[in-house]
Amino acid sequence: MSQNNNDQPQASKPETAESKVRRALRAYPGTTAANLASMAGVGRSTATKILSRWAIEGLVARTDGKDQSVPVTWAMCDGQAEEIQAAVKTENVPAVPAENAVESEPSPSPSPDAPKKDRLPKGGLYELVKAYLHDHPGESFGPAKIGTELGRSSGAVNNALERLVVSGLATKTCEAPKRFASS
Repeated sequence: MSQNNNDQPQASKPETAESKVRRALRAYPGTTAANLASMAGVGRSTATKILSRWAIEGLVARTDGKDQSVPVTWAMCDGQAEEIQAAVKTENVPAVPAENAVESEPSPSPSPDAPKKDRLPKGGLYELVKAYLHDHPGESFGPAKIGTELGRSSGAVNNALERLVVSGLATKTCEAPKRFASS
C-alpha cells in the first residue's frame, strides 16, 4: 500500500460527490446549490439531486427564497452532520422517520394578477386571434400588441395572423411594420 508524506495510507477509492457536497455544506451553511457545487467541484444538477434527497430524508434544511430573485439556500439540520458523514462513508443513507423529517416551505405562488398561461388546444390561438380582431373592427394591430393583450408569444400570434390572411378572415394592412385588421 502506498504512503503519503503524513505516513497515513491513501484511500483506495476516490472521494464521492456526496462527501464533497457534505464537506462544502458544512463549511458554508446557508449557501445555494450552485455555489456548493462549485466549491465541491461537482455539477450543479448533481449537487441539487443530492441536496434534494437529503432534504426528503430530513438531513438538510431547504430555505426557499421569497421570490425568484432570492435563491434557495441549504443548511444541515442540527445534530445531523455526523449522521450524513456516516451515511456518505457507507454509501447507504438511512431513511429518517416521518416525525423527524424537516418539511421545506412551499414555493411561492405567482401573484394573483399575473395572467395564467394555460396550454391551448390545437387551433386555440388561431381562434383567440380571430376573436380579438373581430372584437376590434376597423383597427390595425401588430403581432406584438395582440400577443401582449392575449398573454401569448408574438411569433405564435404572427403565425396565426398569417393563417387568417390566407383564409381571408384578416387583411395585412402594412408590410413593415406588420399590421393586421379584420376583413
